[in-house]
Amino acid sequence: MIQPLRPERITQNRIVKRICASVPVGGLGYANLGNWSKRAENRCIESAYLRDNLKARGYSDLHISQAIQMLMAAADATGITLYQANLRTYQLLRYGVPVQVAAGVPHETVHLIDWATPENNHFALAEEVTLKGGHERRPDIVLYVNGIALAVVELKRSSVDMANGIRQLITNQEDIFNLGFFSTVQLVLAGSDSQGLRYGTTGTPEKFFVEWKHHQLSGESTEPSEGELLDGPLCQMLDPARLLDLLRNFVIFDAGQKKVPRLHQFEGVKAAQVRIKKQEGGVIWHTQGSGKSILMVLIAKWLLEHDPDARILVVTDRDELDKQIEGVMRNAGVIGAEAPSPRIQSRKDLVEKLGSASPRLMCALIHKIDATNLKGEPPEVAGRFYVFVDECHRTQGGDMNKQMKRWLATAIFIGFTGTPLLRRDRQTTREVFGSFIHTYKFNEAVADKVVLDLKYEARAVPQRLTSPKAVDEWFEKAAKGLNNYQKSMLRKRWATLEELMSSGERKQRILADIIHDFGVRPRLNNDRGTAILVAASIYDACHYYRLFQNTNFGKHCGIITSFEPKHNAISQEPKDSDERYKFDTYTRHVLKAKQTTTQYETEMKRRFIEEPANLKLLIVVSKLLTGFDAPSCTYIYLDNELREHNLFQAICRTNRLDGEDKDYGYIVDYKELFSKVQDAIAVYTSDELDTESCGDDGNPIVKDWRDEGKAKLDAAREGLIYLCAPVKQPQGIEQHIHYFCGNAADAAALDDTEPLRIAFYKAVAAYVRAYADLAQNLDEAGYSAPQIEIFEKETAFYSEVRAAIKNHSGEELDTKPFEADMRHLIDTYIQADPADLLGDLSSLSLTELIIETGIHDAIARKLNEKGKLSRNAIAEGIINNVRKTIIRDQLTDPKYYEQMSTLLEDLIQQKRDDTDSYEQFLKDAEALAKKLSNQEQDSKKLPTALHGNKEAGVLYNNLPSVLAAAVPENTAAEPTPTYGDEYLALALMLDKTIREKAPAGWKGDSTREAQVLNAIYPIMKRNKAATMAIFEIIKNQPGY
Repeated sequence: MIQPLRPERITQNRIVKRICASVPVGGLGYANLGNWSKRAENRCIESAYLRDNLKARGYSDLHISQAIQMLMAAADATGITLYQANLRTYQLLRYGVPVQVAAGVPHETVHLIDWATPENNHFALAEEVTLKGGHERRPDIVLYVNGIALAVVELKRSSVDMANGIRQLITNQEDIFNLGFFSTVQLVLAGSDSQGLRYGTTGTPEKFFVEWKHHQLSGESTEPSEGELLDGPLCQMLDPARLLDLLRNFVIFDAGQKKVPRLHQFEGVKAAQVRIKKQEGGVIWHTQGSGKSILMVLIAKWLLEHDPDARILVVTDRDELDKQIEGVMRNAGVIGAEAPSPRIQSRKDLVEKLGSASPRLMCALIHKIDATNLKGEPPEVAGRFYVFVDECHRTQGGDMNKQMKRWLATAIFIGFTGTPLLRRDRQTTREVFGSFIHTYKFNEAVADKVVLDLKYEARAVPQRLTSPKAVDEWFEKAAKGLNNYQKSMLRKRWATLEELMSSGERKQRILADIIHDFGVRPRLNNDRGTAILVAASIYDACHYYRLFQNTNFGKHCGIITSFEPKHNAISQEPKDSDERYKFDTYTRHVLKAKQTTTQYETEMKRRFIEEPANLKLLIVVSKLLTGFDAPSCTYIYLDNELREHNLFQAICRTNRLDGEDKDYGYIVDYKELFSKVQDAIAVYTSDELDTESCGDDGNPIVKDWRDEGKAKLDAAREGLIYLCAPVKQPQGIEQHIHYFCGNAADAAALDDTEPLRIAFYKAVAAYVRAYADLAQNLDEAGYSAPQIEIFEKETAFYSEVRAAIKNHSGEELDTKPFEADMRHLIDTYIQADPADLLGDLSSLSLTELIIETGIHDAIARKLNEKGKLSRNAIAEGIINNVRKTIIRDQLTDPKYYEQMSTLLEDLIQQKRDDTDSYEQFLKDAEALAKKLSNQEQDSKKLPTALHGNKEAGVLYNNLPSVLAAAVPENTAAEPTPTYGDEYLALALMLDKTIREKAPAGWKGDSTREAQVLNAIYPIMKRNKAATMAIFEIIKNQPGY
C-alpha cells in the first residue's frame, strides 16, 4: 500500500511531542512554550523565564536585575561580529556574571545556568519563532534553558536535501537577517527523516556540519520505525544532562572560529574522563586529520577545571609539533592570551617548573628531559601531573622516556596517536601508557566525511641502458687505482635501484608529468589545489628543485628538507660531492640574502596554505609528512620508498576537506608502492589488529620481546668471541690485524684472509646491532651492571678494530670523491621515457578497492605478527588473504566463489619482479577486487520468492550441500510447509525464524547464540550436524 507523503509539519509535531514528553515515558521533559509565530519581540534572552529561574535558585532581585542587564549588554552585537558577541555571552553563561550590588561590597557570581545540577534549570522549546530586526525569518524550533536561546533546529521533509536546512541556519546568522538573535546560541541543528541529524555551532561553514549518530542501546528494537534516523540522535544531543555537558565542556573559541566537537571527539573525551577518574592512563588512536589537537585541548580544559591540583605536561618529539600544540592551546583559551609561552626552553627550565606550582600547563620536547643520570635523585614535583604524549608510537622508548617515568612516577600518561600500534610498537607503548582509551579509524573518518577518501594511480617511467660498453669503460676510468674490493663497493653503492631512480632524465620525465597534471587535472588547473612531491633524498629534492627552476613553473615551487647549509660542514667535501650540491642549491637558488632556513620554511608553509595559486608545489623528503595540514593539498607524488606509518601519514596530507570541488585525495606513485599503500590503509582500518590482546595481564608480550632481544645479543656476542678466539694475546688491534689480514710481507695474504675478514665484519655488525636494539633495556632484560659495562666496552672496541682492519686492508672506501663521476655516468647513459599509467584504479577509491574486499584484515594481521615484510611476502599476503576471503565467503555462495578461485589461481601465477608484471598485477588485482566487492546473488538463478532477500537466497543455495553432507538422524521433526520446493520452504522458514526470534547482539554471545540454535534445531529436523552447518552460514550473514 502506498503511504501518503510525510510533510515537514508531521515530522516537527513528532519531534516536539518526543522532546516535551515526560522522562518516564521516554521523553526529555522540556516545557512547550507554544507557537511563537505571531508573538511580538521574540528575543534570544527571555528575561521573564530567566528571572523566575534565578529567583527559584535563591538570588536576590538586585542580583538578578544586574545579571540580566550585563548579559543583554554582552549579547548586543551592534558594531561587533557575531563571533565576538558569542564569545562575550558564552563567558557569562559558562563562568557566571560577577555582580556588585553596592559600593564596597565584594562581587558575587550569579550563575545563569546550574551546570552541575541539570534539574535545577528550566528546559523549554518554542516553535516557529518569528525573528525580526532584519529580514524576517522563522526557525522551526528554538530551545531555551532558563529563557536563554541555546539551540536552533531546522527540519526538512525527507524529499528535501538537508543541505537546504543547513544553509538556512547559516544565512539566518547574517547581518541582513537575524544576527543578533544568535549571540547566545551554541548549537545549530538541521534534520530530516531521510538523512538524520547534522549539527554545528554559530559560524560553522556548511562543509563542517557533521552527523550525530544514534548508538542503539541493548534491548532496543532493530525494526525500522518512523523517524528513527532523526529522533534518536536529536534526543541524545538534547538530553538535558548531555546538552549541558556539551555546552560546558566542549565549546571552544579557536583563533576566530567557534567550534563544537564531532561525535568521535566527544566520545573520546568521555572515555578519557572515565579512565582518568580511575587514575589510569592509556592511548587514544584517532586517525590522521580527525582533530587530535582539539581532543587534547578539550581534555586539558576539563582537567584543569575539575582537578585544582592538576598540572599538564604535553610532550612531543618535534619542534614543529611543539609550536603547533602551543598555538592550539592558546587559541582555545587553555592558555591566557597574555600568558607567557608554556614551552620549556631548556632542561634546567623543565626541572625548575616541575617543582613550582605554576604554570599549570607546559609543553616540552622529549629531548628536554635529561637522561644522563638514571640513578640520581629525581627533581621535586609539585601538583598532580597528567602527561600528554603526542605521536606516542614514536615517543615510547629510550632513556629519556625512562627518566620521564622516573621523574613523574605518579603521573597519569595519555598517549595520542594517528597511527595504530602494531605488535612491535605496542610491546613498549602498552607498558608506558596502558591500553586503548578510544579508537577512530581511517575508514570510519571517511564514512563520517571527516576526511576524504584516497585514490591511487601508479605511473612508471620506463628506463633503459643505452650503451653497456660505454658504461663499463667510464666506470673503469673513474675507478682507476682502486683494488677489486673497493671497485665492488663502488659498484654496489651506485648500481642500486635508488641511484637508477635518481637519474636526471627520469626526473625530467616526472617533472614534465607533474607540470602536465597542473595543466589538465581538476583543482590543480584552477589555482584551487596544490601538491607535494616526495623525493627519495635531500640530494634528489635539490635536483628536482633546480630542474623546476629551469621552467616557467619554477616560480610556483618550494623545497623543505632538514638540510642546513653550514660552511663548516662542507669544508672537507670534494667540490662536486652531493653535500656541495645541496649546499649550493640552498645558498644560491633557495635562500635569499641573510634569510635563514627557518624563515624560508615558515614563509613557504604560509603561502602553500594561504596562497595556493602562488605556491603550487612543495618538494620534500620527510619534513611536513606529519602534522602539516593544508586543505588545498590535493595530490601527492611519491618518488620515495615510504613504509607503514610514514607512508600513511604522507598520503593523508591530501585528504583534508576543502570545498565541494575536492572529493578525494590523490596518490600518484612513481615507485611501485601499491602493496605498501595497501598495507598502510589496511593497518589504519582493520578490526583485526588485536588491539588489546596481550595475554592475561599484558606482561607476556613485553617479556617475549626482551627475551628475544637477549637471545640475539647473546648469540651475536658468542659468535664474535668464537671467531676471534684464535687471535694471539693480548688481542689488541695489532694482533687482530695480523690474524685477519695475514703477514704484511706476504703479497697473497690479503686475498687468502678475505673470507675471514668478511665473516669478522658481519659478526661485528651483528653484535653491535643486537646491542643497540636492547641498549635501553639491558637491565630489564636481566643483565647485571658489570655485564652491561662489558657490552659497552666490547662493542666500542670491536667497532674500532673493524675500522682499523678495513683501513689496513684497503677495504674502506670513501665514495664521496666518486659521486660526481657516478652521477654523470647514470645521467648520461640511463634514458627514460614519458611516464605511463599502470592500471586504471580511478573508478574505485582505496577503501572501496581494499577495505570492502576484506583483504585489509588479513594483511594487517600478518603485518602485526611478522613485522616488516619483504615484497614477495607482501604479495603472498595479498594472495593468501584473497584466498582467505574466498574460503570464508564460500559459505555465502559456493558456485560464485569457485569462479573467484579460478581467477585467484591466475593471479598467483604472476611475477612482480619488473614493471610489466607489476602492471598486470595491478590490473588483475583491480579486476578481482571489483568482482569480490560485488557479491550480490544472481536473481535469475533464484526462485521468485527469494528475490530481494539476499540472506534467504544464501540459505537456499547452501541447503542442498548442507543436508547432503549431514548424517541422517532418525528423529521426529516438525512438519515443513511445502512451496513446491523443499529447499525453498526450508530457506524461507529459517529466514523468518531468525528475523523474528534472534535477540539483538546475538553474534558472539554464547547464551544468545544458544537461543538461535534452539530456534532452528526443530526446523532442521533435529539433525545436529546440519543445524551446526547452517548455523555457521547464518552467523556469516551481515543481514541477520
